[in-house]
Amino acid sequence: MANDNNSSNSYDIVCPYCFKRFTDYRTLFVDSKQFTDSIYPEYIEYLRYFLGIESVNNRKMPLLFTKNVNDGAQDKFCAVTESGDLTFTRACPFCCNILPAASGKEKSFSVAVIGESNEGRSFYIASVLHKLNKEMQSRFGVSFMPADHKTAKTFYDEYDEPLYASKTVPEAMGTVVPLIYDFRRTGTKNPEEWKGDSVTYNRALVYIYNIDKDLCDRYPMIAFTALSQASAVVFVADISENVMNSDPTYDPWLGYLTETISRIYGSMTVGVPSAIVLDRADKAAITDKKWSSLLKAALAKPPERDFPEQYFRKISNKISAVLKQDCPAFSSTVSALFSPEDTMFFPAKASFEMHEDGSAEIGDSTGIETSFLWILSKLKLIDDQSQKSFKLQK
Repeated sequence: MANDNNSSNSYDIVCPYCFKRFTDYRTLFVDSKQFTDSIYPEYIEYLRYFLGIESVNNRKMPLLFTKNVNDGAQDKFCAVTESGDLTFTRACPFCCNILPAASGKEKSFSVAVIGESNEGRSFYIASVLHKLNKEMQSRFGVSFMPADHKTAKTFYDEYDEPLYASKTVPEAMGTVVPLIYDFRRTGTKNPEEWKGDSVTYNRALVYIYNIDKDLCDRYPMIAFTALSQASAVVFVADISENVMNSDPTYDPWLGYLTETISRIYGSMTVGVPSAIVLDRADKAAITDKKWSSLLKAALAKPPERDFPEQYFRKISNKISAVLKQDCPAFSSTVSALFSPEDTMFFPAKASFEMHEDGSAEIGDSTGIETSFLWILSKLKLIDDQSQKSFKLQK
């Protein structure tokens, strides 16, 4: 692991595609002169290979360039090809997919965004990343940008362009090919800083997975592994469909999720930070004035640079109490799946409203943006300023 005394040290690499963990010395180095699609199969082909559905025709392993003291490569993150060229492009030794450039140099975290197929996962990813790409620098002094061209293109084509250019709801399918983002704190050289027993990460890779029931059905081994390896979970739920329903079997997705998580964790609940995003909270048939007050407070604009968890924790606890009364089945299931100490509730207004022509009216994303910032704070990427005084800006 890297430390503040020697920034040349490296972290273990976790492949964002097959989830294997290995050291940087085991990576494959890519010879660009021999790079072809037949040598580096597309991920869907690897899924077939990994799951044993069918063999991949003409699958070849990339060349592994071993280094010695006289090969001219002083950096352990590069190698010399047979032609004498230096290469910095690396691939996973297990699945052969190209690794992010910062793999091994930065700590990696994975965030699984889960929810039913029609409950706003893709909207959540699109709106949160669109906003954070623009505001992370001014609010927290950090950048949060795509780590590679593939992520940048995928995000624009499947998430950003449909929502903000075409005004339609993104229809990105659940997939275990993640969006890979590079987190960088401005003006820092070392990947982490230690302060006593606590650590703050100045640089990190964040893998964002979009997982739904269909994906779990199609590729159970991959989807289950993605969930079990997650550093944090975002659960997007349409709360308006759960209000005042006491039937514990009402929501088939919750039942399926319960079974899936129990298979992964046994009898334990999810033991990682979990943000429960209650979408369409303003549409829910809840008439209690306390709920209206909580919703207003939760959607207030947070401080520009601080993230006061204590403030949002108080709201979350009150929301949990309201859910127990008005959404008993939903509350019971969620409480069984996500441990209270690791879970935070974030209500959000309706993400979007569909028009007859298929276009969408984009809603307020304040609630869901705050949920992702909380996740980043729990991963020690942005600071929790709970102990400091703060004043919410109107």
